[in-house]
Amino acid sequence: MQLQPFGTFTAPLERVEFVGTTPRGRRLVGPIVNARLQGEHVRASQRGRSAADWLITGPGGATVIDVRISLRCDDGAFLQVSYSGRTDWAGGVGSGAVYSAFRFETGDDRYRWLHSRLVVGKGQVHEDHGVYDLFLLT
Repeated sequence: MQLQPFGTFTAPLERVEFVGTTPRGRRLVGPIVNARLQGEHVRASQRGRSAADWLITGPGGATVIDVRISLRCDDGAFLQVSYSGRTDWAGGVGSGAVYSAFRFETGDDRYRWLHSRLVVGKGQVHEDHGVYDLFLLT
């Protein structure tokens, strides 16, 4: 297995909404606005405002990332992207790197090749945005 550079994903965040402590851990909802995927094979921007990171942090700081987002490619194609990941935020939100797996869905023939591929990323979450370096598993 090899990692082929795929691009950069930037996800600006609106005011983070802390839902509180649940039976699974501390729930945090971070609305995503104006996200952008920029790479050699895919260049796309967020479509609409129905995107958020629904993450949950356990008592030891282990955090699970869960994101769904719709993108419109610069060439007009639509992509539905979901990604999940893990991080250790024992030091607080954003204190550690986030490792995620991105999955794509589309009805556009130009991007159907993404249905059978997995893109992985290493990212960092800051106060007002998250940014990932993405790689295609080959």
